[in-house]
Amino acid sequence: MTELVTKVSSQSTLDQIDQDIVSLLRDDGRMAFTEIAKRLSIPEATARYRVQRLLQSGVIRIQAWPNPEKLGTPHIFAVWLIVESSYIDTVAETLSAMQEVRFVAVVAGRYNIFADVYYGVHDEMLTFFSKLHQIPGIISYESQVILKLLKAEYKYTLN
Repeated sequence: MTELVTKVSSQSTLDQIDQDIVSLLRDDGRMAFTEIAKRLSIPEATARYRVQRLLQSGVIRIQAWPNPEKLGTPHIFAVWLIVESSYIDTVAETLSAMQEVRFVAVVAGRYNIFADVYYGVHDEMLTFFSKLHQIPGIISYESQVILKLLKAEYKYTLN
């Protein structure tokens, strides 16, 4: 068993049972070890051990995803920023620290940074833009309000 632990933590390679466990937890992060064991036809102790190993090695994280509509921030707009090269990391970190900003990525291409911003009423959007104008290093930006969100999930494949 130690060999498998080392293999998973150093190379992040998952055998079929690990992949199946991750798939089950992706659908229901609160699934009981007994249910995992039952669905995969493995002993409960094996399910428990493997889930704990995957968590402790950092290969997986189990998170709760809040529903923005239920929390009063049902609207989203996307912002693409052109930033001076020496300020890219600072601007990205500043945006990441803002509560209303839910996604930030440094990207290649015409823009340097992409962000998703959640808000409840239009005044909150104006407040965000006021904050944005205070951040040094931003050359320009474009934003678009998302009118209809069709899919908002990040499912990474294991193969």
